Amino acid sequence: MSIIHTYDPERSAVINPETNTLRHERKLDAIIINFSRQIMDALLQDSLLEVVEEEAIRFVSSAVTMYAFKGTNIGVAQTQVGAAYTISVMEASAHRFSCGKFILFGSCGGLDSTQTYGKLIVPTASYRDEGVSYHYVPAADFIDIPNHILVEKVLNRLNIPCAKGKNWTTDAFYRETRRNMELRKAAGCISVDMELSACQAVADFRGYELYAFFYSADNLDHAEWDEGILSSIGLDERLTHFHIALEIAKTVTEANHE
Repeated sequence: MSIIHTYDPERSAVINPETNTLRHERKLDAIIINFSRQIMDALLQDSLLEVVEEEAIRFVSSAVTMYAFKGTNIGVAQTQVGAAYTISVMEASAHRFSCGKFILFGSCGGLDSTQTYGKLIVPTASYRDEGVSYHYVPAADFIDIPNHILVEKVLNRLNIPCAKGKNWTTDAFYRETRRNMELRKAAGCISVDMELSACQAVADFRGYELYAFFYSADNLDHAEWDEGILSSIGLDERLTHFHIALEIAKTVTEANHE
C-alpha cells in the first residue's frame, strides 16, 4: 500500500495522546512552539519564563519542559527539527494542557530571494513532502494554511514587512536537489521547511488552530547554496521573532476572551 493511501478517518488509534498523557490542572490559552535553544536561554536568563511543568512531555531520548511567558497564560515549548518530533509535542501538549492554539515560527530556506529578502515569510499553503501528514488528512500535493490572514494582519499592525506564498515541507534536508527545488519553485513555493505541512495536517484533524511564520536563513535559489544567516543570526533578531509570535498568541487568545 502506498503512503498516499494511509489516511484513515477513524478517530481512535492504537496509541492516542491521552493513552500516556494525563491532563494537567493548568489550561493554557495558546502555546508557542520554538526551535531555538538560544531564545529559551535568553528568556530564562531575563526571568521572562515561568515553569509550568518540568519534563511535561517525555520521549525516549529527551523531554520537553512547558513554560509560560511571564504574566500570561501563554505556553512556550522548545521542539527539535523534524515533523514527527514537532507534531508529537503538539499532540501531547494539546491534551496535557487542554490547549488548541499553536504558534509555530523558525527559520526556513528561501527559494525566491527576490520576494523574501529582508522580509518575514507568511506561508499560505505547504507542499507535503513528508510522511506525517498522510496519516492525518487525505492525500494531496498541498495543504492550505488558513490562518495566514491573521498572521499577516498582526505583522501589518507591527509594521513588519512580509512575503506571502506557498512553502515546501520536506523530511530530507540533504535531498533538496536542484531538480526538486526548481519544481517546487515553479509550483509557487517561496520557502522550504521541515515541519509545517505536518503540523497543519494535525491541526486540521484535531481541530487545533495553527499560526505560522518563518524567517529566511539560507537561500537555495543561487548557483551555489548560500548559507546566509543560517548559523550566524543574532540573538536580538531571534528574540524579535519570538516577540512577534507572542503578539500573535496574545491576539488569538484575546479574541476568544472578548
